Amino acid sequence: MKFFSTLILLILSLSTYSYEYPNLDLSSPQKTMNYFLKTMKGHKLGNTRGLSLATKTLNLESLDSKTQEIKGREYAIKLSNTFDKIEYIDVKKIPSKPKHNIWFYRAENLELDGKKEKVEISIAKTSNGNWLFTKETLLSLKSYDKYLKSRKVVKNVAINNTFKEKLRRELPEWAFKENFLLLNVQWLALFFIILVSYIVDRIVRLYIAVRLVGLLGRKGVKFTEKEQKKFTTPIGFLAFTLTLNWAVKGLELPDKILSYFLKGCEIAITVSIILVVVKLIDIVCLFLEKKAKETENKFDDILVPLIRKTSRFFVYSFGVIFIGDALDINMKNILAGMGIGGIAFALAAKDTVSNLFGSFTVLVDRPFSIGDWVVINSKVEGTVVEVGLRSTRIKTFYDSIITVPNGTLTNAHIDNLGQRTYRRYSTKLTIDYSTPVEKIENFCEAIRQLILKHPNTRKDYFHVYFNDMAASSLEILLYVFWKVPDWSCELNERHNLLLDIMRVAKEMEVSFAFPTQTLHLMKDEQLAYTPEERDFQKVQGMIKEIDMNRKIENGHRSDKNNCN
Repeated sequence: MKFFSTLILLILSLSTYSYEYPNLDLSSPQKTMNYFLKTMKGHKLGNTRGLSLATKTLNLESLDSKTQEIKGREYAIKLSNTFDKIEYIDVKKIPSKPKHNIWFYRAENLELDGKKEKVEISIAKTSNGNWLFTKETLLSLKSYDKYLKSRKVVKNVAINNTFKEKLRRELPEWAFKENFLLLNVQWLALFFIILVSYIVDRIVRLYIAVRLVGLLGRKGVKFTEKEQKKFTTPIGFLAFTLTLNWAVKGLELPDKILSYFLKGCEIAITVSIILVVVKLIDIVCLFLEKKAKETENKFDDILVPLIRKTSRFFVYSFGVIFIGDALDINMKNILAGMGIGGIAFALAAKDTVSNLFGSFTVLVDRPFSIGDWVVINSKVEGTVVEVGLRSTRIKTFYDSIITVPNGTLTNAHIDNLGQRTYRRYSTKLTIDYSTPVEKIENFCEAIRQLILKHPNTRKDYFHVYFNDMAASSLEILLYVFWKVPDWSCELNERHNLLLDIMRVAKEMEVSFAFPTQTLHLMKDEQLAYTPEERDFQKVQGMIKEIDMNRKIENGHRSDKNNCN
């Protein structure tokens, strides 16, 4: 065991010694060249850190910010390969204190395809005092690469034996011919990358995403074929764009083409992530809606749609910011400008802000729930269908949809008929004037017994009384409550009770009255008038008898009102 520990420590120490890099020093052309050669040697020996360090010697300011790292690595490798095929560089011969702010290692004309091209390899002093390989040097590397293609590496120089460089050395000459902005090998590689990305897309869509749908199905979240396609497509597209974005960075595309390509991939990745996240939000909310339906608390029915819409709003907002950043739009300045113009924005969007706070008021105060029958300001009446961030949708009883801004709900009079424990029914039963008093009393008692027998009526509070003497009928007040969940059940109970009342009336031979008019024809003869004597004692005796009979009748009634 001790032997293996010693061996591992020895290997690690040798590895550290082999890849020990000098401190960053760009104070002169000599120091810059030395640092570049040492770091690239580490890269050739297999240490990936060396390539990143070597890019610090290159002036990459002219490149797009999105491509600086990628192109910097490409230029570092090409510059190193160029040096390896020109000569072994003696760093001591490079001036440490040049007379001018630029030092030329090489400045010459190369003959390529029958034309002479002016090229150079130079190190210039920048504004911060560092000496870096110039922009012109980087632009000349393409010409040097063509010119030195068949030349071998000079002696005493470490050879770059990475897989990519070995492959480049094995490719035929036609692969490096340029057609339509790119080399032939780049076109072939691009088609191959697109093919591989498509295969990854299909694998993710048909295997991983479908298995995820199956898992959600076992959790109770079911998808139609159309919904499943909508869910799996953005996941597959995300895998496609991620693969394409990763692989295309190694094609050594020109800076502008690579920049446009990366921006397009970044936008596509952002859009696909937005679609995936929005679909995941919908799935979570579907699961929550299912759980909400299992509970009696209707507050959950309002909360879930608000969570869905709020989450979508934030996802889309962040997506716009990321897309703007991908297009090199300065989103910080835009957001700062929104802060400066916040007052103007608030004034312009006061209705929107009012509606937003109105939705929070609905959420906190809970004046109604989904499915409640409401009357708002005695004008809008219907069933609550959906509560959103901006408005509440109410379905009227004639099957239309009314959209009520949430801002108006904060100061509105809301009559929530859906929160009633009991549903009231009040009407007047009109019977003929010819109906005897005893029959009226029996008829009222029969209706009370019906109310007590019906299963959903309120038994502790109802009224059935002879209430009024109208122009063409005697009116019996029917005042009753039902304990039912909705209007449909209320109509059913009302239907049953009224039918039973009609059956009782038929059995008791009670006739319902309807408005009538009697026409009397006057004769010219003088009306006969028969005088009658006053007899208050007789009247008092009659009232006393009626009062006694009434007390007896009240004691036998089935209503529980303690009014005697």
